[in-house]
Amino acid sequence: MFLTAAGTVSAGTVTQTIELRPGWNAIHVEVEPEVNAIEQVFAGLPVASVWRWIPDDRPVSFIQDPDEELMTIDGWYGYFPPERPESILTNLYTIDANQPYLVRLQGSSPRTLEITGRPALRPMRWRSDGFQLTGFPVEPGNEPTFGSWFAGSDAHEGQVIFRLDDNGQWVAVTRPQVERIRSGEAYWVYTKGRSEFQGPLSVELDFGERLDFGASVARDSLVVRNRSGVSNEIRIRRLDADVPVPLALGTRDEETGETEWPVIPDETSFSLPVDESRTLRFGVRRSELFANNASQIIEISNGFGSRKLIEVSAAVFQPPSAATQSRKGASGMMAAGRATDPRFAGLWLGVATIEEVSMAQTGGVVPVPTGSEFPLRMIVHVDAGGNVVLLKEVIQMWQEGTYKPDPDNPEFNVVDEPGRYVLITDESLLPQYEGAILRDGEPVGIRMSTAAYDYEGDELELEGVFGPGGLLTGSIVLDPEHSTNPFLHRFHPDHDNLDAQFINYRQEAFEVTREMEFVFASSDPEGNESPEWGNGEVAGTFNEAISGLHRSTIFVSGSFRFRRVLNIDQLNQ
Repeated sequence: MFLTAAGTVSAGTVTQTIELRPGWNAIHVEVEPEVNAIEQVFAGLPVASVWRWIPDDRPVSFIQDPDEELMTIDGWYGYFPPERPESILTNLYTIDANQPYLVRLQGSSPRTLEITGRPALRPMRWRSDGFQLTGFPVEPGNEPTFGSWFAGSDAHEGQVIFRLDDNGQWVAVTRPQVERIRSGEAYWVYTKGRSEFQGPLSVELDFGERLDFGASVARDSLVVRNRSGVSNEIRIRRLDADVPVPLALGTRDEETGETEWPVIPDETSFSLPVDESRTLRFGVRRSELFANNASQIIEISNGFGSRKLIEVSAAVFQPPSAATQSRKGASGMMAAGRATDPRFAGLWLGVATIEEVSMAQTGGVVPVPTGSEFPLRMIVHVDAGGNVVLLKEVIQMWQEGTYKPDPDNPEFNVVDEPGRYVLITDESLLPQYEGAILRDGEPVGIRMSTAAYDYEGDELELEGVFGPGGLLTGSIVLDPEHSTNPFLHRFHPDHDNLDAQFINYRQEAFEVTREMEFVFASSDPEGNESPEWGNGEVAGTFNEAISGLHRSTIFVSGSFRFRRVLNIDQLNQ
């Protein structure tokens, strides 16, 4: 019995191959079948019955000939093919990952069972002071002995283990330092006291059964522990996939304290001393993911027979309203012969750091370094059509979902449109929505704003392309009557834009114009190349020309960095 990679693993699947002999077989299924209906898993095989033990609080009774009626023993659930008269007694309907089964094969020839599915990383749960029917994730062709597998567990070392022999009888493992665990085989193992032992190589996730980055998560981690009793050389191997996940592994430089994110090669390794653990921080580079979805299997092994398979999946954010026509039309979306990729749709928060300013008093036009940096908070939104707007304020709210009668049971309602977060710039629309968070027990919105600029209206359209290698430009004009014009003072006779009689308009404030330019870098200017770079994080050079504050135009320059905080591709909807 062994587990092999499928010929095609673009969907993150592997194929487990199990050799079945005539009569009884104790197997351990290590993958979640693509179709888990039991009659489909065993289709084409002459099985007489399939059994699964689902334990409860009662003691285990198993050291007997399986040919006896298992259905009379509490805790056993069985499946019988439809053509057998016992089929009406079937109460086992699915095959699940990381579960043991007893399979009775008819005929006189061995047969091969192949199960294609996804690995699921689930912790082993042991029955205290009792037997457990289970199998173990071992490396085919390099299987460890029972003795070496349980050497790091006081609850199992030296305890009784039974395996099913060729005659279909449960027999004790009498030479645990010699007999080897077989991949895909199940055993009865006794646990003395309580145990959380996960094998010589333990791999733990914070939550879930896979590394699922979805369309927005950039980083995730898992913990590898060495419980083998000897120093390990941990190997990480990426199994072949049609569409591989561009997975990076965070490595910290102890001297500088900085973390680098190199892409994981097909195979890499690191040393892990006895009884020590290491947290592996993974990131996905969506800028290098050239498909909407990708899934791949990574294998983690210790060289002594322990092996864990973990599915890694990632997706590229696809705006639900990408087909919506552009508000501006195609001409307003183009720059350098291309448009903003809708995959950048969402709300971006960032900072433009001013590092150089021209000497206006001498008519200088070349910015020179400042004594200190000056930050300007920036808010940008990109919609599904590639339109880019600069925002001075936006509020995150909640749109309640809608329900409709269940077609199968009209007395109950089912979700018609699920609830979702919305972004509001028009405050007159706020009464239509609920708050996004609770504050003092009341739902309130999340307000994001900046004092770095102002303009008429709620949104300021920017021209060009948002994203690595792109260029965005925009103009802010504060006319003499604008409330935030720095020269306007409503109660000062020389700066109120009124004549001496305070009746007729007379311009006394100056118009102020700010021409902004965002030049996006193709690679991270800081050289970190974090997993978010190019998809959830962008940066580049910021330039601005300010007219009206001084008789000479003031030129400033610096850098900017934006991070996507919400994958919401519409405003006020």
